[in-house]
Amino acid sequence: MRKLGMFYCLFFIVCSCTTKKNISGSYQYKGVSNGFAKEYNLSIRKDSFDMSYKSQDASPNCVGEWEIFQDTLYLRCNKENVVTNMLSNGYMNKRDYKLKVIDNQKLMMIEENIVLSKK
Repeated sequence: MRKLGMFYCLFFIVCSCTTKKNISGSYQYKGVSNGFAKEYNLSIRKDSFDMSYKSQDASPNCVGEWEIFQDTLYLRCNKENVVTNMLSNGYMNKRDYKLKVIDNQKLMMIEENIVLSKK
């Protein structure tokens, strides 16, 4: 009986870990945030990501690496070395993001309080 309980516990842990890590794909949000129309696009690949958003006067984007810990996805944009790119409207000032993994189809940007859905 004890072995069966240990098996179920281990099975549950393995299943919960695999569902959280299967987040590769494209996610999108279209709507209003802080009074402005915004569109976020996030593409997560095996070991990198690219994110962009469109707002009234800007369309910044970034490429970087991601990691996941428990139910939180951390995005870190690569450093930009060219100063002219940093001064353009395509430069994303914020370089680190935290997203809560709701399930395999939805991610919530914690600081923006918006939900990106898988395409």
